[in-house]
Amino acid sequence: MNGTVAVVGGSGGLGEHICRQLAGQGRAVLVGYYRGADKAAELTEKIKEAGGVAACQALDIREPAAVENFLAVADELQGGLTALVNAVGPAIPLRPLVEISSQEFRDIIETDVSGAFNVLTAAALLFATRGEGAIVQLLTTAVLRTLENDGMSGIPKTAIMGIVRQLAREVGRDKVRINAVAPGVIDAGIVHSSFTADPVAAEVIDLCLQRTPMPRLGEPREVAELVAFLVGGGATYINGQVIGVDGGYSA
Repeated sequence: MNGTVAVVGGSGGLGEHICRQLAGQGRAVLVGYYRGADKAAELTEKIKEAGGVAACQALDIREPAAVENFLAVADELQGGLTALVNAVGPAIPLRPLVEISSQEFRDIIETDVSGAFNVLTAAALLFATRGEGAIVQLLTTAVLRTLENDGMSGIPKTAIMGIVRQLAREVGRDKVRINAVAPGVIDAGIVHSSFTADPVAAEVIDLCLQRTPMPRLGEPREVAELVAFLVGGGATYINGQVIGVDGGYSA
């Protein structure tokens, strides 16, 4: 499968590796970013230097009009837009749920859940009109097995998992596939900041690793390779699935 893949959150820790993996397979990539303009531009240039096709575009997923514009930009790249990956992972507090303020909860829900709704439904509608398309949403292993003090990761992503499954039911007949990848503790992005944020955050990471049959950090490529497979031609009958990349934590 050729064409362009739009990667929302493409300048993030996992998003960057996903963009590189896709570009290495000959897919054009549109790197979507919110605050990481410099990082997105640097990633785009490195992909081009390696012989790939890439561009970057600012995006606030809380704004439906901005999402539609982002998809339109992606559609102008090589082969048109054929797949979308939502790798947005907003910064979250790792502490007991009773210590989360109502404002923090609302802010995270607006960015993570409402933002994902905007992105996933817009992409699903666009692909449905064409009778083809693949979507992958990054979740967290916390949707498969709850972890103490990780509520603001698991709760929003569980809601997003519901969106993924609902869309899979409703647009599958239009040959649109939507799946989710649920990473565990991966050596990228938020994990690094969480290790040094505060003792409770470090305990969450350590506890997850202690409960993982393969007690090591996952590698970003292990997530990126699965994402690339799911948007590729080898996964054409895989739809509505949530696949853990967590060393067995969710087993």
